[in-house]
Amino acid sequence: MRPSTWLDWPAMALTVTQLRKTLETMDDSELRELIEALYQASSDNKRFLTAQLEADNSELLNIYVRELEKSFDPSKGELKVAAVKKSLQNYLRVASPIEATQARIRYVRAALSYWQKLPYWSENHYTTLGKMFQDIAHTALEYPERHELLASVHQLGQEFVRQERKYGYFDWHVKIYDDFRQSVRQER
Repeated sequence: MRPSTWLDWPAMALTVTQLRKTLETMDDSELRELIEALYQASSDNKRFLTAQLEADNSELLNIYVRELEKSFDPSKGELKVAAVKKSLQNYLRVASPIEATQARIRYVRAALSYWQKLPYWSENHYTTLGKMFQDIAHTALEYPERHELLASVHQLGQEFVRQERKYGYFDWHVKIYDDFRQSVRQER
């Protein structure tokens, strides 16, 4: 017997396997009710379902851009990225690979601009930025016909090189860029 409301559900979250098994037992009307309940449960769910069902992720992108501007505002004097990371993750769930890469490029550009004004952040953010730059470079290599992606990697890579020379902080990022340039040369 299924609980009658979401409040009656157990406190522990289902595993994906358990969720799939439960969904397989539900008929169309029960699935529809569940989706409607999820939609009404939070604004994040509303945005996600709208993006999925209407193929319109513009609201999620706008939220991400606003959070990006707030997080990397040097006038605040303190870097807080939790909200922008959450909004990026929400957007990445519905974005195409190219859109996702463009969003990551936007993040790295904002971070590098911020770094020029306030050159300090945590090791965690350094790692996040490196992983993001790796993802960008990898995707650009998967889509060599997208010249704007390749150009963006070169622009970001050159900025990492400049800032590494100035601050001595971005050695891993410079290595990612060197590997990218070598891969581009090999593909020619």
